[in-house]
Amino acid sequence: MIHWDRCGRSGYVGVFGRYEITVLRSYVTGLLELIEHRAASYVPVAAGADRVVRVPTSATEDLRLLAILKDEVGADEPDWVLAISEAPCLLRAHGLLDLVWATIPEADCVVHLQSRDGADAWLQCIRYFLVSIAGVADAEGMVKGMDTIPTITWLSEVSESLRLAVERTVMA
Repeated sequence: MIHWDRCGRSGYVGVFGRYEITVLRSYVTGLLELIEHRAASYVPVAAGADRVVRVPTSATEDLRLLAILKDEVGADEPDWVLAISEAPCLLRAHGLLDLVWATIPEADCVVHLQSRDGADAWLQCIRYFLVSIAGVADAEGMVKGMDTIPTITWLSEVSESLRLAVERTVMA
């Protein structure tokens, strides 16, 4: 089981197995690519002095992105609310995934988070992984014939251990 602990005054350290690091990299990469693919389909609707506002033409049909949107915006919101919320929600998700990507080590298995913001980014991205898995799983918790329970359990343990380390920082 992964264990996170405080490191210095405001940082955290987590030790993973090599396979776990590989899996985390693939999850982050997968969601980043999915978000970038979706964002590439957006159309420009307004231009400011230094930026162009791009939006989707309709609510996403990708179950993983839809699960993230519903988790962020609200599961009962109508399609038009999801559509107007999609771009800012996925932009935020992309930014958090980039932060997590930058902390996943290439050479070893120790993750160093420098701040509470880094820990919060990890916690939110793990939530993205969990809700996107739930969004595509069938009623028995299977995705493409594979049981998701081991993955969900592992991600939940990673999240819970980090959350407890953060709580210890807040209480100290």
